[in-house]
Amino acid sequence: MSKLKAPKKEFNKDTDNFTVKTAIPVVVGAIAGNLIFPGIGGIVGGSIIGGLTGISSNNKDKKMAKTPVFYSFHFGNDVMRVQQIRNIGSIEGNAPTTPNEWETLKRTGKKSVENWIDQNMKYKRCIIVLIGSETAGRPWVEHEIIKAWNDGKAILGIHIHNIKCPRNGTSRKGKNPFDQIKFANGKKMSDYVPCYDPSSINAYGDIAENMSNWISHAISNKAN
Repeated sequence: MSKLKAPKKEFNKDTDNFTVKTAIPVVVGAIAGNLIFPGIGGIVGGSIIGGLTGISSNNKDKKMAKTPVFYSFHFGNDVMRVQQIRNIGSIEGNAPTTPNEWETLKRTGKKSVENWIDQNMKYKRCIIVLIGSETAGRPWVEHEIIKAWNDGKAILGIHIHNIKCPRNGTSRKGKNPFDQIKFANGKKMSDYVPCYDPSSINAYGDIAENMSNWISHAISNKAN
């Protein structure tokens, strides 16, 4: 396994981008409204206009060009859950591989798998680790995480155990794979890489609504 490069900076874990982007225009709008129309009416009117501006700005972020990403996951357990994530239209992921293709690739040897990963990860801006019940500790997932880190790519994790697989439904929550990868100074990669646990009630909807912002945050704040 490749040696892990040291972090270049601390990671900004303030992931509540929507709240920040919306709250600031509300405050600014309230101040401006009070200056133009002194009193409660000016403050309320300015707040409403500012809030709408913030929401509009946040929605524009979601309409940006698709960001090319690489999905890392435990193929055997989670391929059908991952396929649902691929169907989210705002993301451009690596081409799906069938179970037969993956097994054939593994049989051709370690170097062939490494070459496949190199080619598929080459032009991706962000690596998304989709975390199922047994993703943490999978050798190829760890290889992909370390390669992405050393290549300076943005990385984030999303727990997908509450995405229903057509064959066996939901599963138990797995460990955070970034907890198991450590730097020379003893710090865990999870200190630098965000990991999201979507709503258990509507995991797919939560991911579809927020993934573009999570990716943007990971790219803007990466520590590698």
